[in-house]
This record gives sequence, structure tokens and C-alpha cells, in this order.
Amino acid sequence: MVRAGGAVERAFTWERVGRLTGLSKRQLQYWDEQRFLRPTLSAGRGRGHPRLYAFRDLVALRVAADLRRQGISLQLIRKVDRYLRKLDYDHPLSELTFRVLGAELYFEESKTWREGRKPEQTVATYEVPLAAIVEHLEADIAELTRRSVGRFERRRGALGSKELFAGTRIPVDSVRRMVAAGISDADIIAGYPDLEAGDIAAVRREKPRRPVAV
Repeated sequence: MVRAGGAVERAFTWERVGRLTGLSKRQLQYWDEQRFLRPTLSAGRGRGHPRLYAFRDLVALRVAADLRRQGISLQLIRKVDRYLRKLDYDHPLSELTFRVLGAELYFEESKTWREGRKPEQTVATYEVPLAAIVEHLEADIAELTRRSVGRFERRRGALGSKELFAGTRIPVDSVRRMVAAGISDADIIAGYPDLEAGDIAAVRREKPRRPVAV
């Protein structure tokens, strides 16, 4: 461990970094000399001065190593790294989320996905509002299934095509007889819970029918 700014920070030698990332000493040395993913605790210049990497360096190296194993070129990884550093990311490979789709590299920055080859262009900013979609569908379904209160209909095959209250299997004639007998709306609804006050009101608004001669 080394002390940085008064705080103790874990330090990793190139041997330990190699075991943890799968990178060889030659790769680590080359990346350091190319000023790409350099050790931040000790640059290792001269004999007796080993390269010492911080934990954040280790994370970035592991990300880069994984991307290389997925077939992403070092040139493309460095291009993305340089672009993000210009946006004031100090350690972009250890700060952002990266994805590999096919042979292409993508990264998420400021809640947008961008393509590594054209990092300045936004790939997509649209987020599917799943919760809102579910809510709207529930409302639409309720609207579609809402019954037309106070309307009568005949449906083929339903109770011998008798006149029914729309959306139910309740015969209108049954309620007509109850209304004619002076039964209250509350008692009618108690007998037919699927009915509403508007259904009974529609029956009461009908013109009185002449009794059928027998």
C-alpha cells in the first residue's frame, strides 16, 4: 500500500495486475509507453522503481482486457478513451458502462448510448416508458370493456335472442315486470347486481306498453 494525499491506497505491482487481468508484462509496458492506461502510483522509470497501479487502474485495465478478448481493437478502445477524457473523465474505462454488439463497441454517457467509432453521435436517447404503457393499456382495456348503461340489445344465440341489457345476459322484460309491479330500484339491483341505476331509469322512461291480449 502507498499513502496518497494522506490516505492509504492499495497498490498493485505489474505481476499482480497481470494475474488479475490476464495481461502480460509486455502488454502493460507497451500501454504505459504509449501513454495509455499508465500506472498512477508509480511510473516505474529506472531500475528499482516498479510500476504500481491503483485499484482504479486495475479496473480500467480489466475492462480494456475484456474488450480486447471480445475482438475490439486497441485502436478503437484508445479512440473512445481519448474522446471521453476530453469530456473531463479522468478514468473513463472504470467510470462508464461499455457493451459489445457483434464487432461494435458502444458506451453509455450522459444517459445516452454512443458508438465507439463515432462517439460524438448519439445512437439512441429514447427510453421505453414501460410503467406508463402499462397504465395506458389498463385504462384502454377498461374503456373497451365498459358497458353501455341504459342501452338494450339483442345478441344471436343469447337467451333465444331476447332483448337484453347491453353487456349482460339480463332480460329487459324481467325488469319491466318488476318496474310494473312497483318494485324499487334498490330491490331490482339487489336481484340483478350487474345492473346500474341508469339501466332501470331507461326502462322507466319507456312508454307504457299495451297488454297483449290472450
